[in-house]
Amino acid sequence: MNYRRKVTTYLAALGAAVAFTVLPGVAMSQSAAPGYSSDAAAGGAAAQNVDDATLQRVAKAYVAVRHVTNDAKERIARTQDNTEQQQIASQAEAQKLSIVKQEGIDPQQYNKVLMMVQNDPGLQQKFLNYVNATGGV
Repeated sequence: MNYRRKVTTYLAALGAAVAFTVLPGVAMSQSAAPGYSSDAAAGGAAAQNVDDATLQRVAKAYVAVRHVTNDAKERIARTQDNTEQQQIASQAEAQKLSIVKQEGIDPQQYNKVLMMVQNDPGLQQKFLNYVNATGGV
């Protein structure tokens, strides 16, 4: 697979993954979390930037969370039992939350960084490099 196709596939997967990896029950905070710096932008809106260390931790967590998500999807697809499916999904959510916290990241911060990555091509490239370094793509 050539690099351009790999990046395109990755970005499509990232968009879908944000929908699946955003940790449930976590409201997005309007205040800046550790790892962010706020700069006043035109119109009074605050533009937020994520530092490299935080982006690296989020990339590492993302790779592990994506693995848990894919594993859970496969396990859910193999059973017709709704109770078992719910149990698998619940266990996967707990694992994802644990992974994020083990990386020293607040779940709100993790969600916010993934959304920032999805919306910023420069940040996407940096994030992709960190994901690749982690062995994720």
